[in-house]
Amino acid sequence: SDNVLSASKRGHTAEASLKACKMVKEAGFELIGQMMVGLPGSTAEAEIETAKTICDLGADGARVYPTVVFADTELADMTESGKYVPLSIDDAIERTASVLDVFDRAGVPVIRVGLCSGENLSSPESVVGGANHPALGELSMGELMYRRICEEADRVIGGIDASGKTMTVFVPRGATSRAIGQKKRNILRLNEKYCKKHSINRIKILENSSIIGYNIIIDFS
Repeated sequence: SDNVLSASKRGHTAEASLKACKMVKEAGFELIGQMMVGLPGSTAEAEIETAKTICDLGADGARVYPTVVFADTELADMTESGKYVPLSIDDAIERTASVLDVFDRAGVPVIRVGLCSGENLSSPESVVGGANHPALGELSMGELMYRRICEEADRVIGGIDASGKTMTVFVPRGATSRAIGQKKRNILRLNEKYCKKHSINRIKILENSSIIGYNIIIDFS
């Protein structure tokens, strides 16, 4: 987005980015698309379009970085003056989950979400605002898993009487914690949404090695 690039003073245009990506692919290199969430002037819709464009350019992978405001930077000055409002943690999770969804559906692996720990990148002295959370990636991935579970559960429940049954959610190998959510965030929301509303007896999370990405299978018994 030229508007976002200009507001963020990135020093180049969207067309320059497109040209560079095409040159990388034409030269036979792997292309890893790197994007930020919550930059000045950006919107959730613009970020989804950026993710789609990265996929359309043939990216072999992606990195997603929710914006963090560091001390002694122009972005910190913009925040202090009110010209820029950093995303809250919850907003960053929601918007990051949305772009992760785009990459997953396109089969583009996301190899990093959020800043690396270390180098004082997350210390209170260095950070003055924005999506600074040590588990932001885990929370965002968990949010996408929750959305996928709800999407499939709503579809299945639409054709059956789920009252009194157990809802078994099959997830990819190693994705149990992602499905349960940090501090059981997802399970608590799923219980509230389905056990109470549809009188489902209980919800179980099981792993299935044949499932990949954020895909899930739901069975009622």
